[in-house]
Formats: sequence, structure tokens, C-alpha cells
Amino acid sequence: MYPMERFLGTLKSYVSNKARAEGSIAERYIAKECSDFCSRYLKGVETQANRLDRNDDGLDDLNYKGFDVFRYKGRCIGAANYDPIEQADFHKIQWYVFTNCDEIEQKLK
Repeated sequence: MYPMERFLGTLKSYVSNKARAEGSIAERYIAKECSDFCSRYLKGVETQANRLDRNDDGLDDLNYKGFDVFRYKGRCIGAANYDPIEQADFHKIQWYVFTNCDEIEQKLK
């Protein structure tokens, strides 16, 4: 499903008064945005904004001195899948990383 259709479906689910659908959607949307915004600043309460990710193993190394890309450790979810990369594709990937990663650009100078 496309993201816009999913969003419109969410807005459609906000309708509680079918006689005034637009006002009902606007009122519910504003209430949800306000509660989401305020929940970011609640201390000592677990909310959707401040809880750990579902698959977070807590293995990130904050003292890691290398590139930020490799700081987070994790484990596979599901079966392992190995797809070899062709040599030409590998060189394209390397070139893309070297030209678009700010951290590597600093190391190359």
C-alpha cells in the first residue's frame, strides 16, 4: 500500500461524526499531534517517543572510535541470507561510499 493511501486511511479512521467529517478529522488530528508533541517531554513515563526500539539489543558502543555506520552491533532476525556481490558492483558501491560519506572525506584529507 502506498504511504499516502495509508495516511488517508488513518485520517478516515478519525471520523466519529459522519455529518461533519472534515471537522472531526481535523479535531482528532490536532489532538493526536498535541499528545505526541507533549509526550516527548514527559519524564519518568514510557511513551512511544522515548521507549527503546522493538529490536534494540542494547549493544551500541558509545566509545567506538571508527565510523558511525559501524558503531551499532546487532543480530540477524530470521534466516541468514548470503548473496554475493559482483566485483563491478562492489567497486560502484565503494565509489559511492567514498564520494558521499562525510566521515570518509575527513579521513581522506
